[in-house]
Amino acid sequence: MKNIIIVTGGNGTRVADALVRLLAIGFPTRMQGNLPTSAGDELEIWRIDPDRSAGALTVLNETLRRYHQIQHLMQDGNGEPPPLDAQPLAASPWAMTINTKVRDFDPLALPAFDKPISTLRELLGQFPGKKDGTPLLHAFYEDKDLDVKINRGFYQKPFIGSPVIAAFAASLMDRNSPAGSQIDFNTLKQTQVRFFICGSVYGGTGACALPVIGQFLARERQRSNLNWSIGGCLLMPYFLPPPPPFNPLPEDRQSDARYVNEEARRMAQQFATHEAFAVLNEEERVALARQVLTGFYADPQDLTLRSRHSLVYYRDILAPTFDELYLIGKAQPDALQRWSNGGQTQRNPLNATEVAAAITALNYFAGNRVGSGQSYSLASGAKDMSPSVLRLADLPVYMVGGQPVDAEKVFLATAVLVHLLQYQIEWDADARGWSDDPGGLRHLYQLDPARQERDRMAYRLALDLIREIMGDMVSPDRTMGWSPDIRADLDKLVALGVENAVIERMKRRTRLFGLAADNAPQEALRFGRVKVELTSFDFYGWTPPPEFKRGDYARLVWANVFARTGAAS
Repeated sequence: MKNIIIVTGGNGTRVADALVRLLAIGFPTRMQGNLPTSAGDELEIWRIDPDRSAGALTVLNETLRRYHQIQHLMQDGNGEPPPLDAQPLAASPWAMTINTKVRDFDPLALPAFDKPISTLRELLGQFPGKKDGTPLLHAFYEDKDLDVKINRGFYQKPFIGSPVIAAFAASLMDRNSPAGSQIDFNTLKQTQVRFFICGSVYGGTGACALPVIGQFLARERQRSNLNWSIGGCLLMPYFLPPPPPFNPLPEDRQSDARYVNEEARRMAQQFATHEAFAVLNEEERVALARQVLTGFYADPQDLTLRSRHSLVYYRDILAPTFDELYLIGKAQPDALQRWSNGGQTQRNPLNATEVAAAITALNYFAGNRVGSGQSYSLASGAKDMSPSVLRLADLPVYMVGGQPVDAEKVFLATAVLVHLLQYQIEWDADARGWSDDPGGLRHLYQLDPARQERDRMAYRLALDLIREIMGDMVSPDRTMGWSPDIRADLDKLVALGVENAVIERMKRRTRLFGLAADNAPQEALRFGRVKVELTSFDFYGWTPPPEFKRGDYARLVWANVFARTGAAS
């Protein structure tokens, strides 16, 4: 199945980043025989954001680079990174095929303009070949609205961004436009596609792009009777940006251009060493100071009210556009510490709420539906759920092949996979001298010792990357919103140096005279609220098919561990 996630703004971009990480860890979307997997599905990432140097995009591209390397190693890679001229498709039997080249759309790059527009006035008042519409615009906009630079976003002002996004959406079907040239809609129209759009309802870019793009896709589907489904995830407030380093001017002074410019020069000089200003030249610092003084920034005091207004709009107008619509927010939003105006200085840490949003995308891509189309389903946490931090057990559970996919179970299965493939196979010994025969590999490696070395190196590198991604996703020093207990529990299973302790726990129990009593382990492996009872002898019996890739064997082992996990008593 072809899946396309369309993300808007920085918040949506971080959800795409979380989605790629979840797929790398092993979260499934389909059944392949009796194995839950995501391999066999495809994913493209489309991004809509006027901020061409967004820090969130840099982070996403790094995650995609790691994903590409994992897939390369799980397919047939020899331990080296994929070549620079490699195809962008990251495919293997381990996980979903992802096009690692993000389709990065600039909504300011519009037909009939030689370069991307930088203000709303350029679009509405000075459109090439049209009469100057400025006098009419003054009935709807102030000069500050028309002239603010919008190349970093729309600053919680959807009334500024909406006409820009509408013009952008209209250009998508024009194959000669900057946006339309990136998409082969003729091919997409012949394909069954699941579209999933994600962005905030309280910001600027997401608040105006999500509904416009949703309606555009719905019109095209209806016009050509296409086999498309359209889902969406609305991000409610889950973090609070700090205020800028100085306050805006009173409303009655913001229309005084001379006074605003004088104050902008003064503020630009006073705050020249602030992180958001220090990376700019003098002219750009003055422009940023003018922007803040006239009220164009993300105001944390307005988030709740803006969200309420957006939800009324979705309820009354937009709900029929989407086949599935999810709302994700947080009762006590996390407070960010650094103010940024976008660009490379805006690198908000991955938030637990963004991971929850990515889970909704997995549920949608798995073909699941929530509710009947005529009703709402309200999800809530357990009574002991904290309003400020999440555990993996608090994340939504979705279904694949009739099996519940619980985040704690996935993390445990992947952690055990990392241990089994790295430490329960005698990689450094000649296979002819192996005391055990895990998965029938002994005979294979006796015939092909070179493959044993290739597999040893590839598994080590791929599993190290997966281990890093798991740790990065829940580390309290790199993310926001997670309970610190998650990383502590994970380290007991996969941290360097704990492998001997895990091996001891997986040994079979003994009775008198040292004989094995049964095939039960010395101790269950636990993670959060789940556990798995497993011995190395269980692992040795999981045999891959005769012709297999590394990802085939990894997914087989993962699925067997996952099937054995259950609630801890």
